[in-house]
Amino acid sequence: MKVNIIEVPAPLFSEYTMFAKVDKEKLTETKIVRVIPSHITKTRISTSIQIGQSRSGINFEVDSIKTYKSEEYNMFTYKVDTKYYFVKSKKQGIEVYKKYVEKVVEDALINYIGIDLDEVTVELETDRF
Repeated sequence: MKVNIIEVPAPLFSEYTMFAKVDKEKLTETKIVRVIPSHITKTRISTSIQIGQSRSGINFEVDSIKTYKSEEYNMFTYKVDTKYYFVKSKKQGIEVYKKYVEKVVEDALINYIGIDLDEVTVELETDRF
């Protein structure tokens, strides 16, 4: 899968629907997803993917990129969720984050959503990084 990253500014406001199903037809038609980084702490960044009205976290572990492992209790599933937040540092800036986004988007689309596209365009809100 080829992942093309386009840097876009964050909108003034955005909306999504909790627990919304991913519109797979629209995704295969447009081949566009939006990735939203948000700061958990000064150096830890949570990454979310939005496809239509569906938004979910894609905080996965990636080889050769430093992440912070966080285990949190999920009140909806009554289980412990493990999340791997990207660690922002002098060695891991925006270029390393883009590589991280490529890997986690590909992993999310293939292994969690179940769609294997030949090419996908990622709209990355870099001003939030």
